[in-house]
Amino acid sequence: MNPPARSASPEIDLNFAPLFRPFYAQEISGYQRELDKLILPGEFRALTEQPRLQLQACRLRAGGLVVSLEATPICVNHRAEHAADPQHAEFLASFVIAGHGVIVQNEATLLLEPGDIIFRTTALPSEIHMLTDSRLVVIKGPLSRLLGAHSAAMSQFTAQRAAASLPMVQTAHRCLHHVFFDKAESNPTSSLFAEQALLALLASIYTSQALEKIPGVVRAPADNWQILASYIEAHITDPELSVQAVADVLRVSPRWVHRLFKMRSLQYTSYVRERRLQLAKEALEDPRRRHVEVKEIAVSCGFQHTSHFIRRFHERFGMPPALYRKTAGADEGPA
Repeated sequence: MNPPARSASPEIDLNFAPLFRPFYAQEISGYQRELDKLILPGEFRALTEQPRLQLQACRLRAGGLVVSLEATPICVNHRAEHAADPQHAEFLASFVIAGHGVIVQNEATLLLEPGDIIFRTTALPSEIHMLTDSRLVVIKGPLSRLLGAHSAAMSQFTAQRAAASLPMVQTAHRCLHHVFFDKAESNPTSSLFAEQALLALLASIYTSQALEKIPGVVRAPADNWQILASYIEAHITDPELSVQAVADVLRVSPRWVHRLFKMRSLQYTSYVRERRLQLAKEALEDPRRRHVEVKEIAVSCGFQHTSHFIRRFHERFGMPPALYRKTAGADEGPA
């Protein structure tokens, strides 16, 4: 008699470092419960009589999850009622390490081949059919990190297939391997920057393909803003992210940067501060980061001085960070 599967815990106990934690669910239903919590609830169906799965996951330091799944042929259906609230939509970037299949979302049917990267969102229904033994590594994070300036336009999101033949896709695969699978140890700072580089690559790959479908007359200003917003988002935790630093990297003038913000009735300093405060708010709400001191959260979100962070957080959310963390924990109730 096979031992019963472990009951699903209310919290996913994952590492902060990019170090995968295996899940020993022991049976298909156990793996489905874990995938429901990690990725998105769905209907899971094995396409072989003797299905096998291996599931591992870890958390990114800057927020987000990475899931590694090896499986015999499977089908997963995320219906409309399974989709996440558009206000809290996340992206799913699936690296196809091995296997062949099809992903369907928003009337787009995309073939999966080894080496591809497939982009979809948790805010829309989707179907995944892996027709052979396969291995996928799925990165999940806030949609704003992928779409940047276009994150509010959910109706414009389309699932995309980035083919393995594209040089940038090949670079992303190498970066993925470096961040998660290289055995050589790296210090936390270099590891964090490597994660940010990978997310920036994903944003570049997705938006370059999505923007090609926009008419040229409309694309030029949208493309410029996307380049600027994507770079800022990828480096938002860098305390030295000044207008001059951004302009130097993008080889433009500070005036060009300010003009793009003014066109959207925004100010650079306020925009960057708001993004950092939102990251800090998410970190303080995360029950798995309760042991992280407020000053460490401040630094990890790009604030150089804890006192400045506390003052700005209080102004924005009506209470200091420590009290906000306690209040958020009380709202959750018992596990």
